[in-house]
Amino acid sequence: MTLPPAGYAGIYDILYGDRATLDVQVAFLQRVLANAEPPFLDAGCGVGRHLLPLGAAGCPMVGLDIDPAMLTVARSRLAKAGIAARLVQGDLRWLPFDAAFGAILCLDSPLALLLAEADLAAALAGFRRALRPGGMLTAEVYDYVGTLPYVASAGQTGLRFPSIRFPTAWGGVDVRERHRFDQTAEIWEMTQDFVVRRGGQREEFSASHALRIRPTDVYAAGLEAAGFRIQEFWQAYSGVQPQQGDERRMIFVAQA
Repeated sequence: MTLPPAGYAGIYDILYGDRATLDVQVAFLQRVLANAEPPFLDAGCGVGRHLLPLGAAGCPMVGLDIDPAMLTVARSRLAKAGIAARLVQGDLRWLPFDAAFGAILCLDSPLALLLAEADLAAALAGFRRALRPGGMLTAEVYDYVGTLPYVASAGQTGLRFPSIRFPTAWGGVDVRERHRFDQTAEIWEMTQDFVVRRGGQREEFSASHALRIRPTDVYAAGLEAAGFRIQEFWQAYSGVQPQQGDERRMIFVAQA
């Protein structure tokens, strides 16, 4: 797994920080966590997108991410908000916990970054091991199969998209994406080229991501093989219409 450049962590929420979606997502998570015994693990916590509102609501949280730059941003944001949360650098495939949590969250598709089936199985087994008996797992993956038809159409030729500009109070971010889909390996490769304008300065860098495209039944079978009982399955959060590719999801709530 190749980590993105450090600058990517600093603009992550500009790219993916839709507040309306986050609010309904957090409301869903609070319902799931209401009867769970703390503490709770956010596995693949990134820049703390979910740690902040859940921590502010009084949920005792631990955040884990493989990317030190993401954790640096999360740590700064938590400190600024006065929220206490333990942050751990670690890999989803080798979680350093044993029966430590009453609930685990794995949100916004980190499981799709695990390209090999053995790695996905290792992560799900690690979640099971890290939960106390009866603990709850909420695992979420974007439904690329159902809502991103251009992934399949990209094939070996690839697709390029126009530059999109995200204005900010301090300047702005321009991003241009290139996509390629390997139908045999079921791997979608995306490269994002960034121009960050900040205080009269200009920074350019690229980030590449490889995602394994799996259907719902593969994730369901993996959860059951790891010893989970699926309690709920949703394709979108309440209040979000699943019309765009980043809205339709595979949301599993499963019990250890």
